[in-house]
Order: sequence, then structure tokens, then C-alpha cells
Amino acid sequence: KQAPPRPDTLEEMTPLFYAVYHGCRASQHQATLKEVYRGRILRGNEFYLWKKLGAFGTNLSLLANFFEIPWTQPATTLSPADQSWVIGESGLALRAVGRLADALDPLHVGAEARVKSEDWINAAVGYGNLSELHLTLGNIREALTAARQSVDFADRSGDGFQRMSKRATLADTLHQSGDFAEATNLFAEAERLQMERQPEYP
Repeated sequence: KQAPPRPDTLEEMTPLFYAVYHGCRASQHQATLKEVYRGRILRGNEFYLWKKLGAFGTNLSLLANFFEIPWTQPATTLSPADQSWVIGESGLALRAVGRLADALDPLHVGAEARVKSEDWINAAVGYGNLSELHLTLGNIREALTAARQSVDFADRSGDGFQRMSKRATLADTLHQSGDFAEATNLFAEAERLQMERQPEYP
């Protein structure tokens, strides 16, 4: 009650940060995640805390409250879907603050959970993120495997943007691995798909 319903600044959000801590300490992880963290701090799919305010470190600190063992064992009082979600989000947060090696396992677990639930769009996004992280770390073989999986899941989703963007992710990985011919073909295919979706943007 000390914070506005949808605070705009970190200062206004501070009481909500304490509410996350105390709510989780009281084993009210599910309600705290839904009502305080996602509802008021992130503003649902706006991800306001880090997309608008750039508070990646604060976001990671808040996510830690939803784990029994960071970043692999979420609180058992969370639903299975929300356990997977906080693992995946922690991987993104770890990557954002530069803890790249620490981000690998949570990103992989989060992406795999999307596959198990047949959430093909988010599985494609998850494996695309995982590929990019492996590539950054110089793990070319793992980056290629994850990128190929991201294309497969994008195709299963039928989502035009994911089909285009994940081909570009795979093409980038192939290019950096030295396979210029296949990279060129995939970049061309991604460009063709983009033109089908947005002919006004050649």
C-alpha cells in the first residue's frame, strides 16, 4: 500500500521490493510472483523494471527470492509453469548482468520446459537465446545445435516473425563457424520470409 499501484521509478517501487522479500519469506511465493512481481513491478509482459528502467541487477535480486537454490531449484510453492518461468527469467537476468556462464543452465532449463509444454514460440525464443549465449562464449558446436532447434520450434509455431528471426540466428552462427554457403542461403531465406511479412520494408 505504500507504493502506487503501478510505480514509475525505482524509488516508488522500493516498498514493492521489500514486499517481494517478505512475501517469499512467508512462503507466499505464488501470490507474490503474480500480484507484486509480475503484476506491479514488471507490469505483466511490459517487463517494465528492466525494459524501461534498465534495472537488471535489481531484477536478478528480486528473482533470487523465488528460489530455494539459485538458479536451479525454484520454490516448490510455485506452480510447475511458474517454476520454469522463473528459471528462464533468471537466465536472461544473469546474461544481462554479464554472468554469462551462470546463465547457461537456467536458459537451457527454461527453454526445455517450453518444449515440454509445447509452447513452440517461447521454445524457439529460448533456444535462440541459448544459441546466442553459446556463441558469445565461443561454444560453436552447442550454438549450432541450439540454433537448429530454435528453427525447428519456430517452424512448429507457425509464427512468421519467429520463423524469420530464428533462421537469421542460425545463419549468424553458421557464418561465425565458417560455413558461409549455408549461412548465405539461410540469410536469404530469412530475408524472403521478412519480405512476405512486411513487403513495405524491403
